[in-house]
Amino acid sequence: MYEYDRTNKRSTHHTATPYPPEFYEIMVQGLLDSQWGQWFEGMTLSNVENGESGVACTLIAGEVVDQSALHGLLIKIRDLNLKLVSVRRISPRQKINEEISINLTQEDGT
Repeated sequence: MYEYDRTNKRSTHHTATPYPPEFYEIMVQGLLDSQWGQWFEGMTLSNVENGESGVACTLIAGEVVDQSALHGLLIKIRDLNLKLVSVRRISPRQKINEEISINLTQEDGT
């Protein structure tokens, strides 16, 4: 955004405040193997079953630097003709709670 400073008669440029990357989980119908991870910019791919429909799906998860990068991932999904099941942004607090829960479950052996 440009503003004109009337006192000094010059233009100033304001840059947007950078935001930290956010963690996303994107679920698509069908199974993709881990080799697709590079195509999805280093995101983690996991094969899961969609609990709602029982259909085999791939969960694409990882940090996304900004909204433009998120749209880029969604365009790749569209270009591969994959059916998008869900997109979910995970808050840092929710991610920590899920990691703790997973660790506790693994320690209990359940």
